[in-house]
Amino acid sequence: MNDSRIERSSLKTGDICGWSRYATSAAEKFKRNRNLILLCLIATFAWGMAAHAYVFFHSSFSHDALNEFNAEALGNDWKIQLGRVFVPLYRFLVRSDITLPWLIGLLSLLYISAAVFMVVKIFDISSKCLTILTAGILTVNITVIAQAATYINDFDCNMLALALSVAAVYLWKEYEKGFLLGIIPVCISMGLYQSYISVTITLILLYLIIRLLDGKTFRDTFGKGLKSVGMLIGGGALYFVSIKVISLASGITLKSGNYNSIDTILSMSLPEIVHTTIYGYFYTCYKLLTALSSYPAIFAGIIHVAMIAIAGLIILRRVFQKEIHVKEKVLTLALIALLPIGMNAVYTLTGGMSHDLMHYAVWLVYLFVLLIGWWAVDHFEMVKPALKHGQLVALSLLVFIVLWGNVQTANKAYLKKDLEYEANLSLFTRIVYQMECCEEYVTGETSVVFMGKPDSLLDPLPGFEELYEGMTGERYTYVLGAAGRDYYQAYFDYVLMNPAVIADADTWNEMQTNSEVDEMPCYPEEGSIAIVDGVLVVKLG
Repeated sequence: MNDSRIERSSLKTGDICGWSRYATSAAEKFKRNRNLILLCLIATFAWGMAAHAYVFFHSSFSHDALNEFNAEALGNDWKIQLGRVFVPLYRFLVRSDITLPWLIGLLSLLYISAAVFMVVKIFDISSKCLTILTAGILTVNITVIAQAATYINDFDCNMLALALSVAAVYLWKEYEKGFLLGIIPVCISMGLYQSYISVTITLILLYLIIRLLDGKTFRDTFGKGLKSVGMLIGGGALYFVSIKVISLASGITLKSGNYNSIDTILSMSLPEIVHTTIYGYFYTCYKLLTALSSYPAIFAGIIHVAMIAIAGLIILRRVFQKEIHVKEKVLTLALIALLPIGMNAVYTLTGGMSHDLMHYAVWLVYLFVLLIGWWAVDHFEMVKPALKHGQLVALSLLVFIVLWGNVQTANKAYLKKDLEYEANLSLFTRIVYQMECCEEYVTGETSVVFMGKPDSLLDPLPGFEELYEGMTGERYTYVLGAAGRDYYQAYFDYVLMNPAVIADADTWNEMQTNSEVDEMPCYPEEGSIAIVDGVLVVKLG
């Protein structure tokens, strides 16, 4: 055998041995973590099914979930325009372009389970109780509820973005050069939904704060923090390159100057950025203290104030101990002060654009107070055990109360959406009958324009009032007046399965200011459905 053949044989043998060692190592890690993985899955699915099973088994589509029911028709191009450039590829590889509630729910809970597991590893959580509560925090917060209620078409994409944002922190924490590896999940997460960069920032801040409380030095913590900054900048740069390449390859122009476009920060002056950041800081605090809940607002507010106060006192007691040096004290307090900015970083990046889908990181405050409670039990040796454990029990109970309230809120939200879906179906069934009774109307040929919103269906359902003000996704978000023609077309195509032709945007806009239309009565009055200049107008309200 010649030398080259021997060398090739050796390389192949080396490769096999290398892969064998890697596979053995991976198997050993899985075996060590098998029980934890199982616990994370069970806890996540238990919380998830208690809170979200209703929406997984119903088809109450509205707003973007209706408009993007078939992403091939509109959603994929729209996602690229918004900079969510990896969403079409994800849908192609993992599920179809059709919105499939149960499959989406299953995938979402699997991604959340992975995020729970990595959070547990990041903070070295050993308590099963804390693991279960962590699963609840990540699974039944208000952002997840709003997502599943109104935007289930993107639910699994966004939960994968969550898992990747956590994965970046896990790599940064676990490995010396993990910050370089973390660049990739940061990039992909942003390419699925940009707002989850706030989760990465928040978890980094929480980890650094815990390190300082543990007695790590300023230098050590600051160095670790600098690596995280490098990871975030690197991930952002790679994301920027990705959107440019994909936009060029697809021929789709990125959205600019829109309320949810990705270039808003570039058009802001320094004073505007500072003002937005300061306002966003207080907005984040306000959002937390007024968090939507099935409980009375004052009760929910007291719960949040109580848990923050308990955790705050623990932190202050630790910070002002003599063994903590001045630099460490200052850095700890500075990082805590930065939390509201990190939790809502996208508020600044979007120039003040903020809604429930962008607030996931805000709810990680529940994780923070629990970590502080468990930390105190392990580290405050001079404090009486009854006080330490009492604080921990109090924090755990308060967080559980919030989570159980969120379970109720989720089910109320989904029931509300379902009732409205059925009411809207009943309304439009009657309207379609009257449309077809109009002598000059030819189904599938005559253009149709809808005006206003149905007056009889605008009042909040008794007992559901808080959901109309506190959550993304109003009752009739696919009935949007002049801006809603695409939603109407989707509703007729996919729900009513009626061949009605919704008028083009120019005709739609003309009818919104037509004097003859202004004089028409509102549905169900006689004359509320009529032909105007060859267009069938339905004046709802």
